[in-house]
Formats: sequence, C-alpha cells, structure tokens
Amino acid sequence: MTCRKCEHGTAKRFGFTKARSPRYRCRACGATFTEAKQNPLGDHTTSVADACRVFTLLTEGMSVRAVSRVTGIHKTTILSLLNTVGEKCARLFDAKVQNVKPRFVQADEIWTFVQKKQKRLTMKDNPAERGDQYVWIALDSETKAVLSYYIGKRDAVSAYEFIGDLSRRIAEQHRPQLTTDGLEGYIPAVEEHFGADVDFAQLVKQYAQPRTDGPDWFRPSSHVTAAIPTPIMGNPKMERISTSHIERANLSVRMHLRRFTRLTNGFSKKLENLKAAVAVFMAWYNFCRVHQTLRVTPAMEAGITDHVWTIGELLSA
Repeated sequence: MTCRKCEHGTAKRFGFTKARSPRYRCRACGATFTEAKQNPLGDHTTSVADACRVFTLLTEGMSVRAVSRVTGIHKTTILSLLNTVGEKCARLFDAKVQNVKPRFVQADEIWTFVQKKQKRLTMKDNPAERGDQYVWIALDSETKAVLSYYIGKRDAVSAYEFIGDLSRRIAEQHRPQLTTDGLEGYIPAVEEHFGADVDFAQLVKQYAQPRTDGPDWFRPSSHVTAAIPTPIMGNPKMERISTSHIERANLSVRMHLRRFTRLTNGFSKKLENLKAAVAVFMAWYNFCRVHQTLRVTPAMEAGITDHVWTIGELLSA
C-alpha cells in the first residue's frame, strides 16, 4: 500500500475505521490513511444509489425537472451527471459493439431539435448546434441491438459519417443486408464504406398531399400511400426489405426519452445534452432493457454480453 502523504510504499495494516474499512499506517512518515475508493461518477458528490435513481427515471420517460421534483436533486446536478455518464456510455458502446455479424440491418433517422426549430433560427444562431437535429440509428433486425448511432443534420455529410461508423463495427468478411429509407445521401456513403460487400436496398415511400382544410392549428401529417422496395446493389432479399423494426425502435426512443416526445416543452436546450441523453439511452437499451419478445437484452441476443446489466453496473462500467 502506498502512502498518500509521502508516497512511500511500506505502509502496514493499522486497524479499522468506524465503518470497518481497513486503515493503514506509513512506516516512513507515520501517517494513517484508508484505501482510496474509486468513484464511478468522477468528481460528483452524488451517491451511486441516487445516480441510479436519476437514470432509472430518465430512461423511463421522465423529464429532468420531473426527476428533480421526485428525487430532490437539483436539475443542474442532474444535467451534470447526464453529461458525465453520457461520455462513459459512449465509450462503453464504442468498446463493446464491435465485430458484430448481423444478417439484416435497418437504418433510419429520427427528428428532434435543439433550442429552437429550424425555421426560428436567426443570423446569430449557430446552425450546426441549433435547430433541427437527427439521430441516425442502425438496428439489427433479428437481435434488435443498436449497432450504430450518429447525431447530426439530415444531409450527405451525416449519412457518410453514420454509414462509416456502421461499417467499422461489422466484422470483416461479413456481408449483411442493409435497408434504409429513400434518402439519396445513403447511396454514395454505402458505396464508399461497404463497396461490394453489402446487399443494399431502399424502401422508398410515397406520401399523399397534406390536407389543408380545417382550422389553422390543424396540420395533420401526410399518410403513406405506397412503400416501394428498391434494390440498389448486391442481391438483397425482397421479402426482407423493410424498415418496420427500426421505426418501432424510433418509437421506443420517443417513449423513453422525454426530450423526444412531440408537442411538449421537453426539448433539448444544448446539443451536448442531447448527445449525452442519446448515449445513455443506447447503452441502456442494448445492455439493461429486456426486450419483451426476446426475453433477454439485445446485447445478450447479439452475443455481446452474457447477462442483464443493472443501472449501477452501467454507471461503473
């Protein structure tokens, strides 16, 4: 045991504290000390038990202010914890979700906004950090595991980064079938990162004209009139060209993250908070949440882990 005061390495046992933790005494300087405990929350003074309560509530659809009212923890503390744990979960996701071998992958984008909607932006706003943002998600259609995610605009640059991250997580010499929506930015991105090692198809949806009758506040979204499976490269199976599973996963995002719930004031005020919340959800979804159909977590079904993780294990991983 190394002394904390003089950093001498000849400390010996010196009884116990009132909490029955072993105490040590340095042979060189005579200082007494206990073994330093590693705090999984870094410099935060919030206990791990309280942090587990916070993230249990956040991942079950409660807003930051609602969690603050229930737990008594100030909202700024909750947001600080969110950013800290979000970075840990992002590193965990990057380390664990590697060399996967999915047979059928579905990808889609889910819309949200930061600070204000796109049409409300002014010349003083940074368009990269405010306005419309999209969470790009790739899902294994069979194990329901999230294989990759990316936060950015709905453009060719984000499509390139997203598909690049997905391709790096799939094992070499493995050929999956990938299905996306009809966004044109996917095609050059898939060609660049996968080359000929993928069976790629798009499900192109056609929409009816939106209704304009009714009062000004009544603006229903257009309904889908047709979904056309379109092979792009390789030899994709026509019966597996679908985005149903990823669209259901998008619903889970909106149900479990309050900042994604439509027609509420629970939107993200900062881009870093949005990224942290998404990172926590993706790790929680893969490792902690038992899928109702699979009866195990997606990570267990994909062979990434062998047990259901707890929130505490997620925080200390």
